[in-house]
Amino acid sequence: MVEFTFAPSQIKSVKKDEEEILFLGFMASDQAYCFHINYIKEILKIPKIFTLPQTPTFLKGVIELRGTILPILDLKERFSLGSVHPKKGRIIVLTISNQMLGILVDRVTEVFAVSPKEIKPTPLVIHQTILPFMEGMVLVKDMLYYILNPKNLLSAREYKMLESHFPSYEENSKKQE
Repeated sequence: MVEFTFAPSQIKSVKKDEEEILFLGFMASDQAYCFHINYIKEILKIPKIFTLPQTPTFLKGVIELRGTILPILDLKERFSLGSVHPKKGRIIVLTISNQMLGILVDRVTEVFAVSPKEIKPTPLVIHQTILPFMEGMVLVKDMLYYILNPKNLLSAREYKMLESHFPSYEENSKKQE
């Protein structure tokens, strides 16, 4: 099931005087996004996802990952861009405030390092439904990545909904209020 697992120290050694930040880039539809590497636990091929009743359409269900029940969020559906193909996509497993969450994406592109000076603010003309999730933008080679804050992918209400299915999410819902 695991495609590959890594620790930030295995990817690249970054000197402190360079002040570079590592990101994992990925695609959802035709747009490139990225998460700060510190949130990434692993990347998986998509296994069987077990659906949950009475949940938003972007919450696809759960998978069993080495004894842990992991909720799965479809990023494309979260952004109203369709849904990830179950045979072609990937799951990025994130750790957010000591809780794991799987994010469905079309494909993972690369791990890259950028200087904080290269990160630009998100323009206010970005669609208002996506703007709260974004922390900025960065151009890498010929690809413009939207930097996503995984802590903002769910609202306080949505964390409470997860809490009803997964009691360990109680801590996250309190932090979002």
